[in-house]
Amino acid sequence: MRPVLSLLMFMCISVWSLGQAPGLNRIHITKTEQAFIIDGQLDEEGWRKARLIDEFWQHWPIDTIPAMAKTEVRITYDDTHIYVGAICYEEDPKPVTLSMRRDDEGNYWSSDAFCVSLDPNNNDKNGYIFGMNSQGVQLDGTLAQRGANPYLDPFWDEFWEGEARITDYGYVYEMAIPFTSIKFNEENADWGINFIRNDMKRAAYDIWSRFPMAFSGLDFGYNGEVFFKDDVPENNGGQLIMIPSLSGGLVNDFFEGTELESNITGGLDAKMSIGSDLSLDLSVYPDFSTVYVDRQYIDFYRFEYYLPEMRSFFLENGDLFSSFGSYSDHTTVASDNRIKSLYTRRIGMYEWDYVPMVYGVRFSGNVTDDVRIGLLNVTNESYKDQASQNYSAASFQWGVFKRSAIKGVFTNRQSLYDVYKFDKDDYNRTAGLEFDYMNASGSWTGSLKYHNSFNPENYSNAHFVGGELNYASSKLRINNKIYQVGDNYIADMGFVPRLYHKNDVDNTEFRQGFTEFTNFTSLVFYPESDVFLYFTPGHRFSVFTNPSGEVSDYSGTLNLWGEFESRSAFNLFLNYEKASLLAPRDILHNDKPLPAGEYNYQSIGAYWRSDGRKRLQVSSTLEYGSFYNGKKTSAHMGLSYRIEPWGRLLLDYNYCRLDFPEPQGLENYHLAAFTSELALKKDLNWTTLVQYNTQQDNMNINSMIQWRFRPMSDFFIVVKEDFEAGNFRNKRFQVNFKIRYWINI
Repeated sequence: MRPVLSLLMFMCISVWSLGQAPGLNRIHITKTEQAFIIDGQLDEEGWRKARLIDEFWQHWPIDTIPAMAKTEVRITYDDTHIYVGAICYEEDPKPVTLSMRRDDEGNYWSSDAFCVSLDPNNNDKNGYIFGMNSQGVQLDGTLAQRGANPYLDPFWDEFWEGEARITDYGYVYEMAIPFTSIKFNEENADWGINFIRNDMKRAAYDIWSRFPMAFSGLDFGYNGEVFFKDDVPENNGGQLIMIPSLSGGLVNDFFEGTELESNITGGLDAKMSIGSDLSLDLSVYPDFSTVYVDRQYIDFYRFEYYLPEMRSFFLENGDLFSSFGSYSDHTTVASDNRIKSLYTRRIGMYEWDYVPMVYGVRFSGNVTDDVRIGLLNVTNESYKDQASQNYSAASFQWGVFKRSAIKGVFTNRQSLYDVYKFDKDDYNRTAGLEFDYMNASGSWTGSLKYHNSFNPENYSNAHFVGGELNYASSKLRINNKIYQVGDNYIADMGFVPRLYHKNDVDNTEFRQGFTEFTNFTSLVFYPESDVFLYFTPGHRFSVFTNPSGEVSDYSGTLNLWGEFESRSAFNLFLNYEKASLLAPRDILHNDKPLPAGEYNYQSIGAYWRSDGRKRLQVSSTLEYGSFYNGKKTSAHMGLSYRIEPWGRLLLDYNYCRLDFPEPQGLENYHLAAFTSELALKKDLNWTTLVQYNTQQDNMNINSMIQWRFRPMSDFFIVVKEDFEAGNFRNKRFQVNFKIRYWINI
């Protein structure tokens, strides 16, 4: 472990003093006494007197020129709200709207839209985003700076008003954001702020506070500042929000042979502001049946996929719990190796079934401008053969220097008996300390981490140690990470899948620690061409050694990504991998395990995607090569068609052919997914997902209607049904309803 620590220390010290602080835009805004009607028309007197911002710069695909389309933003405030109005001028407006579903982050950034990002504490580390597409569909979320990659969590949901309107001269956006919906220090008159316009006609993104396109438009380090010239907004601590809910449904499990069962349950969520920047959240008997279903894969990955948390209780200030361990963000594939001391999807779930939660309590926020804390406690009911469990976590983040932080986390999973008594012989605990470094410009980031696991058996070699060193510029990006995991770093509330190795012959499992080193390097070239916009060659390489220092696994990808001026794109790639199976493993999921041993294989492939601004978008991928001791051919075809402005139809088809020597033999797998997203009106959405998977011999239907009948108050109906893919015999049928009502007290 000493060489790992020495290398990490050298990596971080070597960049300690590099980088220059970014420039800063700054505006003063005055308080208004005028009333506003939020209807997408900036015709009130208050807008004419509000502060005007009209100098925008293009951030992508060129970061050195003024915005090609004119944008005007007006901003003001009163005792209760901050108001933002924007006119995004456009000749002959023909808006691109990929989705009418609220908080659909991926499609939001590919639609004509406008947003404001706020850093109320002006600490360059965490804040909020409020945005709308041209149809007025809202996106809100929390933002946290994790290394060079700002992390947007779109599943956070808060009360605010916003309307958009399409006119003959462009798109008009009007927002009213209550001060009670965000946490801030009322002694601070300067907030970090930026504005981003999605200009789909030119496939460009325009920003107010200009900075290099090497960094995300949501990067807090490059925010401008807004100064409240008159009275500083008051943060009225003690605000109480009650969200009672009623849920129930019917379920018939044909596979288990059970009778039709019904249930109905009441629940309560409560939110209370404490002081200026702390919040207390309570959830009693929450129901998560309305969470969107996970997408399926044709799955040959040896380990577990990392999937996002979507349950609302775990989301506010979620970075206080989820940012420990190796960095992760939306650009990282689900199969990328991660090591996380706290993975909230472990809480209230058992074998990927939701376990009824009795209660959850979370206390989080800023204690001072530089110190944030998080406390979490959840208890769930007993389920199947598992006893009732209590989950606790405590964390802190202490901001140091301009954009760096010292962080600590403690987790505890412990069994209960007699409802409320802890089982002293059944627990798992982890504790960790981390240092995250970022220079003022954000071009250099680094980290050091040390965690340890504690169990009744008092294991040794129960550590996780590591760190990262990264560099980013407009033309070069380099990421390095090195991690070491001991044989007994057991994290029941975490995510360490590569530690565990399963023997699929005798159905046993064992642990073996590892050391990982990963390097990712990419370059960006902008040719003087009327055909190509840019090229990005890149290489990613990961090597894993066992506790004896021997290389057990490695994997690499050499790729060339490019985008045309037409905004279609392509990727050419070469993959190579060495995988050591330490025990027989059913990689193919056909009950025919591959024998233990070393396997080397390679593949080549190509990807193409058409212009996403068109009503019909097409994407396809082809890959061929060796796979373990056989051959694999895979293909993907994706179709997306927009029925503007109220719907979208998507079809994804995946095919995989495996040709292995006996006993595995020849296998053909098919996975088809059909999605329909219909907005009967802006606040009434019907989403249906049908997945047909021959690998899992399963076809499932998930259909959900969501009606937002008043702000933050919803009625859901969810129908789920599973069939055998071969003969369409019904396996399970379930229908649920839920109604929740938001009450400000």
